[in-house]
Amino acid sequence: MAPRPRLAWAALGFGLAALASAWNPAAAPFGLAVGLGSALLAVRALRAGGRRWAGWLGLATSLAAVGVALTVLALTAGIGRQPSETSLVPQPSPEEAARALDDAAARSRAARERAARELDQLGPEGRKPSSN
Repeated sequence: MAPRPRLAWAALGFGLAALASAWNPAAAPFGLAVGLGSALLAVRALRAGGRRWAGWLGLATSLAAVGVALTVLALTAGIGRQPSETSLVPQPSPEEAARALDDAAARSRAARERAARELDQLGPEGRKPSSN
């Protein structure tokens, strides 16, 4: 089998892309998936021969990306955080949530009442059942 040097470069490129996206909690799942795929490419490139240093570097960057992505996902999920520590996303108290909902209902009350009046003016033929 002929050496495939492009495979090692592809593994390195995908490893770098995975490492670039692994640090962000929203993109960490993509970094994890691309990192795992890049590791497989790097292993195939190392078995095929060719540019050994590029294959090893691709494997190292992809494994680093997988490690970073797993760490970011675990920290985002709250693994390792003590119950006494504050959350990354603060939760409102039930009183604050009720107050926010009441404020939103008050802001939209006029529009809801106007829509109900217009619907009543249409009569029974205007009130057709929805197709959902």
